[in-house]
Amino acid sequence: MGAGGEAPPVKGEDVMILLGASIILVMLIIQTWVVPTNIEEGAEKEFIVKYDLSEGNIFSLDVNEGVVKPHVYSPSGEWEAFDNVEDDWEYTAEESGVHTFKILAIEDSEVEYSLSRGIIFDYILYPIGALILGFGILKKIAAQEDEPIEALLED
Repeated sequence: MGAGGEAPPVKGEDVMILLGASIILVMLIIQTWVVPTNIEEGAEKEFIVKYDLSEGNIFSLDVNEGVVKPHVYSPSGEWEAFDNVEDDWEYTAEESGVHTFKILAIEDSEVEYSLSRGIIFDYILYPIGALILGFGILKKIAAQEDEPIEALLED
């Protein structure tokens, strides 16, 4: 310790429990954290987002307020314009590569966007975190069974 104190060593099972629980919690926060984006009709009336998508990935747009018009620039170099959106809108990637999403405000708007990459990329860390957490818990239970029983001996 920095101040000259002494700390007992940390057991491996405690580290595994902390690591597994942290992975699960961080993935839950990352996947559920949504920050609304305001797009004003005035000078800055467009919002641009770029994602490297694989074929079949879904980009979704939720319009909380106002009306927007989405445009998509695909990796093949084609611009695709869509109708005005007031509620929800989804785009499924037909080819792999960097897609540019340009969202134009028809009026003052507030939007939330998210990306669903499929079961493997979105959810692979949950089982990994659960396995590490489960192994740490099992190791801790096994270590408790091997501990000596403390007893008070009387003469």
